[in-house]
Amino acid sequence: MSGTAAYRVSRATAGRAAVLCIEDDPIVQLMLDDIVGGAGGTCVIAGSAREAERHLAQEQYGLVVLDRRLPDSDGLLLMQNIKDSSNCPVIILSAMDDTRDRLLGIGLGAAEYVTKPFNPLELTSRIRQLLRARTEDDADKGVFETADLVFNPRSRQLEAGGQSTILAPAESRLLQALLTNAGEVQTRDQLSRAASGRDWTPGDRTIDVLINRLRRHLKNAPIEIKTVHRTGYFISLERKMLSKR
Repeated sequence: MSGTAAYRVSRATAGRAAVLCIEDDPIVQLMLDDIVGGAGGTCVIAGSAREAERHLAQEQYGLVVLDRRLPDSDGLLLMQNIKDSSNCPVIILSAMDDTRDRLLGIGLGAAEYVTKPFNPLELTSRIRQLLRARTEDDADKGVFETADLVFNPRSRQLEAGGQSTILAPAESRLLQALLTNAGEVQTRDQLSRAASGRDWTPGDRTIDVLINRLRRHLKNAPIEIKTVHRTGYFISLERKMLSKR
């Protein structure tokens, strides 16, 4: 599918979020164009990793939909480039449905890992949720601060215990949810919706993996993510100690 210039005109006139869909199958490209449009976004197609890199260098996107298998690269190899150039969420599309592949994709920073063949209505819903969440986040993203912690959700930068790091998008959204509700238990369902825009299902270990990653980032900070057995997690920080600017 071509016609990138036409897509740019559409974005400028309609004010819709631009969604970069990196997919080489022409049939799936057509499906994604319809799905993104139905979710309230404007679809921009890239048929290869090289073409995607050109788009990412030229434009800012509200969301990236990334095929795992591209003709010139493994889609996961693009994840670092996407994270370096943008803080937009990424949905990985893949026929590889092994749990290890899913956790690898999430661990590299993907907001969602959707297996092929996918349900168009389900993918439309997930794209709509992520675009809505991003719009809401952009409207109100303050900086969280304590004596030894500074977290900026917009840039995803965390400074804790003398260390500075850029969190993966799902990690950033999860930490923002925990800090916003400091001292209050958040269920796995609440955290799953905050991190990835979808409901938690029994057996899904994604939130637990993300929590473990956050704990490593916070190991030298004066706060702790605590587990509530069979329920969820909370940050052991008095809300009065936390400022937001």
